[in-house]
Amino acid sequence: MKAFAIRDTSIQKDRDLAWLLYDPDSMCFTIEISEDVDEWEAPLILSSFVKKGKRSVDPYWSQVWVEQRIVPRERQNLGTILRDNGLEEYDPCRLLILSDGRCAQDDCFIVPLPEKKIPGELRRRLSLRLSGFLHSGDHSLLFFRDGMVRSITQEELPLQEAQRMRLLQYHRALSNARDPEIPAGSSNPADSVGTVDSRPDDLLQLFFLHAQGSGLALEDDYHISYEDLRNAGTLLPVNASDFHAFVQENVVDTASAAELLHCTRQNIQDLVRRKKLTPVKVLKNNFLFLREDLGRPLT
Repeated sequence: MKAFAIRDTSIQKDRDLAWLLYDPDSMCFTIEISEDVDEWEAPLILSSFVKKGKRSVDPYWSQVWVEQRIVPRERQNLGTILRDNGLEEYDPCRLLILSDGRCAQDDCFIVPLPEKKIPGELRRRLSLRLSGFLHSGDHSLLFFRDGMVRSITQEELPLQEAQRMRLLQYHRALSNARDPEIPAGSSNPADSVGTVDSRPDDLLQLFFLHAQGSGLALEDDYHISYEDLRNAGTLLPVNASDFHAFVQENVVDTASAAELLHCTRQNIQDLVRRKKLTPVKVLKNNFLFLREDLGRPLT
């Protein structure tokens, strides 16, 4: 992850108004706004988030903020510009660094932050982000970096009503495509509504954990911030470390299973093939089992 301070020459050159984060693997930007910045000090676009009491900017609007400050992909002489700047391909982050994050619409600029200079507020904010998202029946589990675990159902997703309706329509379209009992061109809303209600877990499964743990995402139009998710659903009386401890104590690989059953790895593979043992996860040239399952009769 690369981090940059967002500052403004018209306010105070050495004051961090926000922080821009870039994930090279997903090529995704996110922005965290400083707690002591008001809507009048916040840079353009970011001020609307401050007005709503939000301090975490979703990837879509973070990307929009970045694109205001770099050469657009559609630029006619883009190839020449890239070559003149020593770039072999279009690289938004590198272009942003070359421009210092400046644009004609404001007085903002960016300053690269090495790991040792990342401020405490940003470190604390990053520690509140998501670390995992697990589907489990009719609900999902949200794991946060600070150890908090929450259970959430599709009804508890913090979405605005318009967003929820669009999401339901999207889900219905997917349901129609895979369910032959629902007419593809059905004009009866009840046809698709029944499908959503009969499979409540499907709606949650449309989401995925976004890069950097900034929230849950569904394409570009839907992003639920970790800020909102920390107050959604039900807080569970367990910590992420409890799950880690359970895995460490109760999950064994093929070699450990062979040792516990006093047999060879080939015997374990044969038991799996004959469905006498069921692994919880299949890896390349390896299996993972629950220790409890190894103690059951292999009948």
